[in-house]
This record gives sequence, structure tokens and C-alpha cells, in this order.
Amino acid sequence: MTAAEDLTAAVQPKAVVLAAGEWLGRALEPAGFRLIPNRMRLERRVGALVHQVHLQASRYNRANQIVRVGTMLNVRDGVLREWRRGNQESVVPPADDFVCGHLLGYASGRAGGYLYGDALDGDIDLTDPLMRWQRLEAFAVMFRQAVLPWFDEAGDPERIASSRAGDCTNRPSALVEWLASRDQEARIGTYVHRYLARTPGAQQQYETGRAKGEAGLSHAELQGGDMAEALGWSVAKLTPSL
Repeated sequence: MTAAEDLTAAVQPKAVVLAAGEWLGRALEPAGFRLIPNRMRLERRVGALVHQVHLQASRYNRANQIVRVGTMLNVRDGVLREWRRGNQESVVPPADDFVCGHLLGYASGRAGGYLYGDALDGDIDLTDPLMRWQRLEAFAVMFRQAVLPWFDEAGDPERIASSRAGDCTNRPSALVEWLASRDQEARIGTYVHRYLARTPGAQQQYETGRAKGEAGLSHAELQGGDMAEALGWSVAKLTPSL
């Protein structure tokens, strides 16, 4: 059975998603990606960085009714993990290797012109067996045109501060930590100015976090999940002169 036949013949959502992941792994292999089946993600290594695309089956999937896949992307750096472990009093947990990431749909538009997509633009509808190949092909075309340039920006300390990745990342404090770990403190101010300008309502919580950092309070004093507050705290800890 060919890959296309396997993709068409699969009925159970888990089998459909796996077949789709295998198809994408082959389609994007020339760009360096491969499927990690037990993690359901596409991955490639670029120097010290790891580029990942996570394939997330919808919880509403039902055989012969609906099969949809959501996608997220991120950049990771093993060197950053070690740097965080050596600077735990100045970083927001967890001390992992995460640089930046968000829903793939936000990166799905025309690269460079910042005419980007919506969150749902990264979803793939695999419900109709006869349309699966076409929809995966369309996704792969979009990936080559827009997501590969996203990874180029997100993996470059000199460009990430002014990138779509920086705008939408779900851990802006992690991005600041990465810049600090790469001796790019001068770019942190550029990033913070852009982030606050593009995130309505974030200024007050940012200032709250910064005040806590300047007062010497630990990350345990931050409100859990408040990205702007964590960002302000990180800036105070890592670049007190800003």
C-alpha cells in the first residue's frame, strides 16, 4: 500500500493523524525535518537549535465524523537550558530549553510582509479521506513559504526581537532569557518596546513585574501565568540598566 493509499484508507482518528504525520515527514524531509512518531512532532536540528512542529489531534475527533489536527511550533536550545540552570535566581521557571513558540497558524501568512494568519490557519481538516492528500499538500506549500522563514527569524538572536515569533510567543520572558544567554542584552530593549506596543493592557503588569524584580523579590512572588509580569521581572533581573 502506498503512502497516499494508507492516508486514504485510515479510519480511526489516531491512525489518520499518524499517517498524516508520516506524509508530512516525507514531504518536509528536504528541509531537514523528520517525524518523531511517539511524540507526534516534526523536528530538525540547526546547529545548537531544535526546530519543532507539534501535531495535536483534536479532542473532538471521531471516526467517520471529524478528524482535525492542530499545530504548534517552537524553537529550543540545549545550551539555554544549561545557562538557565546556572542562573536560576534570575530566570522564570522552568529551567528548560524553550526559546519561543506559538500556534503555527500565526506564522502561516506571507513571510516578511507580516500579513500573517489566524490561529486556526494552522489546523488541518482530515475528515474527508479523498481530500486528505490535497489538504496536506496545501499545508506543506504554506509551510515552505511561510513557516521556514519563521524559523529563520526565530532562530536568529539578531532578528527575533523584531519578529512575528517575538510578537506571539507564549513565553516572552523566555525570549529575553535567550537573548541574555547569547550576549544580546542590547536587543532586549528593542524587544520589550515592540512587545508592549503590540500587546494592549500589558504595560501595567509589566511594570508590576519589573518593580518586584528591582525590589529583589523572587519569581515565586509573581502571579502564575501572567506573561507581562514575568517579562518585567526578567528584564529587571537580567538588564537592570534598561
